Amino acid sequence: MRLTHLLTPCLVAALLWPARLVAQSETPGQAPLVEEPIEEVTIIGEAAGPGLWKIRNGDNTLYLLGTLSPLPKKMQWRSREVENVLSRAKQVIPARSDVDADIGPIKAIQLYMQYRKLRGNEEKQSLEAVLPPDVFGRFETLRQKYAPRERDMLKRRPLIAAGELWREALSRSGLTGRNDVSRQVEKLAKSRKVPIVVPTIVIDDPQGTLAEVGKISREAELACIRSTLSRMESDLDAARRKAEAWAVGDIDLLRSPNASEQREACWSALQQSPKIAGIRQQFEDGWFRLAVEAVEKHDVALAVVPIDELFGRQGVIARMKARGYSVDEP
Repeated sequence: MRLTHLLTPCLVAALLWPARLVAQSETPGQAPLVEEPIEEVTIIGEAAGPGLWKIRNGDNTLYLLGTLSPLPKKMQWRSREVENVLSRAKQVIPARSDVDADIGPIKAIQLYMQYRKLRGNEEKQSLEAVLPPDVFGRFETLRQKYAPRERDMLKRRPLIAAGELWREALSRSGLTGRNDVSRQVEKLAKSRKVPIVVPTIVIDDPQGTLAEVGKISREAELACIRSTLSRMESDLDAARRKAEAWAVGDIDLLRSPNASEQREACWSALQQSPKIAGIRQQFEDGWFRLAVEAVEKHDVALAVVPIDELFGRQGVIARMKARGYSVDEP
């Protein structure tokens, strides 16, 4: 069966840090919790986001839209520049993949049960039992601030607990990971009948891939949760500022690497699994190959990529320049 997932940046990360679909209700008879007011982002209404980078190969141009997650909850994205490009584009490459995995109904249930088990710690230990006292104290202080009703976090393994608390903190700050610009671009392309191409990720052993999560070292999980807590304690304002910068197209601020330490600490934990590391590499290689093919074959094409992946010595822009293409910034 072929499954389609948004990679952020890959299938396994989505499995490990799933969006909460149902809010936890209060226990009957429990006194209402008074939640601390949290500063929220100020972007409300329509916003275009940053301008487009242009990768040029003679008369051919590949336009790049750098996306960001999270973004302001109350922002509505609309870019007339993107709409203009789509009116001429021969191809669109979203920031997602097709996932080719042999998953029938029975295996899907088995994977779900396997995932539920992996969310927790061995022998059903609590988060408090597996974290050093100082780290758990920091976690609990922030949980009481951002997610006082979400006590299920206290049953999670550190890697999962870090992701759940981070999402709750972003939500309380007026941010969301569900304001998916890449999906909106794809809908616009479909409405204009522009061909859409995506890389295909092959997962031969979904159960084995998920099982490797259980083998991630405790030290790596601790590095992830410590980095997440540090960012929440000192740098959550930076996430708000970066989301606002994306909305108004402030390129200089968007180049800021403020999130890299936290993201890389958690990715390093995940990539202790060779299968998970391979999934990420398949996606990055497949997306870049399609982008190169687009600028070689089409006079106008549009590709969507997380904006952090554009910059740096190994970023998309540097790799395109290394191939001899010229690059125009917004």
